[in-house]
Order: sequence, then C-alpha cells, then structure tokens
Amino acid sequence: MPSPVVLNHRGTPEPSSEIQRRLTAVHPRLSLKYVDGADQHWAITMRWDEHDPRWGMVQSQELDPNRSIDIIGYLPMACGMDEAPAYLAKAIRQYPKADIQALTDRVIAFNETTPIAQAVDAAIAEVLDNPNPAGTPKRRGRPPKAK
Repeated sequence: MPSPVVLNHRGTPEPSSEIQRRLTAVHPRLSLKYVDGADQHWAITMRWDEHDPRWGMVQSQELDPNRSIDIIGYLPMACGMDEAPAYLAKAIRQYPKADIQALTDRVIAFNETTPIAQAVDAAIAEVLDNPNPAGTPKRRGRPPKAK
C-alpha cells in the first residue's frame, strides 16, 4: 500500500516521519527529499561526510549546509513501505561510489532485523497491555469460614 503524501506549509510534498526514521536507521545521513522536476519521485539523498573535501565549502560559507547532499537515487512516491527497500538497495548498488554501494548490506540487514524487532515489540506490548500477562485463570480465594 502506498504511503500517503503529506504536504508542508508551502504545499510541497514531505516524506512521512516513519520513512525518514527507517532511512536514518539504515544510515544516519540518508533521507528523502522532494526535488522540483521529479514530481512523482522522492530523491534519495545522503548528506556529505565532514571528511568529504566538498565540506570545506560549507565551512567557508560558500555553500548552504542544506545543499551539502548527493542524490543517490529516486524512489517513486507511490511506492509502498514493503517495496521501498528494494528500490533503495537498487539505487545504492548503482551509485558510482564504493562507500555508497557498501550501504546495500546495511539495507539488507535492516530489512532482515526490523520485522523481527517489530514482532518482538508487538508481543511485549500485548503482554504488558494484558491485565493477566501469565494467561492463567485467576484463583478464587477461599470462602470466608462461617463463625
């Protein structure tokens, strides 16, 4: 099922916070961004590392820090959460820098562990929300002795 598109105060599409959270879990410098001219797609972006030679332009204030990103691929806006990891992995694999291509393993690891973690969280929540977590029938106390 496609994720709903949220519009910001300017009427520009914004990716959901859940999608952004998942990307950040794969790598802290990954995110999605709306780019004019690619109306039906999110740009998959990666912020420059502070060791990147281009970072000097940000430090010298020649470049706005918000522009210190590389677009490493595109994700269709109509793409559902289940389809997104395959698009992301493909975009990363095809990017012409080895350090970006190495992120493919992180995407795969995230996708393999996230459903397990979500299932564990759901099970824990179910137990904690249950008034009788042990699932055993309540014992009735002994009736009071007649005097």
